[in-house]
Amino acid sequence: MCGRYALTMEPESLYGLFGAVPDDRSGGPGGLYGGDPVRPRYNIAPTVTIPVVRLRRAAESADGDQEVVREIEPMRWGLVPSWAKDLSVGNRMFNARAESVADKPAFRRALERRRCLVPASGYYEWRKTDVAATAGGRKKVVKQPFYLTPADGSVMAFAGLWEYWKPAGSGDDDPGVVSMTILTTEAVGELASIHDRMPLVLPASEWAAWLDPAVDPRPLLTPPTPELVAALELRPVGPEVGNVANDRPELAERVDPDDPAEPETTTGTLFDNPA
Repeated sequence: MCGRYALTMEPESLYGLFGAVPDDRSGGPGGLYGGDPVRPRYNIAPTVTIPVVRLRRAAESADGDQEVVREIEPMRWGLVPSWAKDLSVGNRMFNARAESVADKPAFRRALERRRCLVPASGYYEWRKTDVAATAGGRKKVVKQPFYLTPADGSVMAFAGLWEYWKPAGSGDDDPGVVSMTILTTEAVGELASIHDRMPLVLPASEWAAWLDPAVDPRPLLTPPTPELVAALELRPVGPEVGNVANDRPELAERVDPDDPAEPETTTGTLFDNPA
């Protein structure tokens, strides 16, 4: 399996949209891993470091109170439970089903205490077509990639969960790994014609409740409203997005789906994972 999404908003605008600050505990954005993940990216795949919005308590003030702030922190895409023996567990835990997340040991505690928002300009999904391509004398079904993005150019927020992991026996100098997963739900409206699953997109009115560990998250684990889904553009794009090495603006540009083209690589779908 594999997955793809894009985040093309400039860092300053992203921080402003979510009312967030950079992760300043480890040298600024990306400090835990090096580099700044908050930059325009057009082909983001699991296991890479991505910008995620979470809550944390800031330094204690003079009166003894601790302010809670929204922070954009770099996290590895693919949740690694605290009890995992190694990082590879996260390779297959890049998403979690909203319908069962409260019952899964790997996600249950994170749902209660460690929720996050995943900013996205859009995501890619593949739909099987009736066209067959010949490969080595055999026919194979061609999948048409689509880019699903807000028609007005705004940024979405996927519901996510995060965890902190350190290998057993590691010392204090090991910073560990902060990882996350994207929640998925039943596809709504026209999106169901492409795939039966979709990311759990939260409207801005629900961002604060989702991030707040004092709020019961279960009422928020429902598919997006038809109005929210209707605001998405379903844009056919070229097969180059199937190759994770490609990362350029042209990947998200509309193409004629009737124009035959060989995909660069065989790709799965972002939201097939049964976790």
